[in-house]
Amino acid sequence: MASSTIQISANISRQTKRLLDAYVRRRGIKKSFVVEEALRHHLAALNEIPEDYLIPPVVRVSAAGMRAMAELLESPPSPTPALQRLMSER
Repeated sequence: MASSTIQISANISRQTKRLLDAYVRRRGIKKSFVVEEALRHHLAALNEIPEDYLIPPVVRVSAAGMRAMAELLESPPSPTPALQRLMSER
């Protein structure tokens, strides 16, 4: 009788492993179940959601980009007419 599953291998961070271990302990389920379900959900989302709307789980910002964001937060630009119209529609 042939098995309907295969084994995969992936490197994950220690923090992710700790989170996974804690979750399966709390729920009393197997890691393989969590990984299978997570992959199925992720792949289904990738097929259903337009690529332009996908937000990466980690956003990396350069030092220069961080300085630019900090400057914008300290001295935000005036709202554009389009933004003013949008906000007045509420």
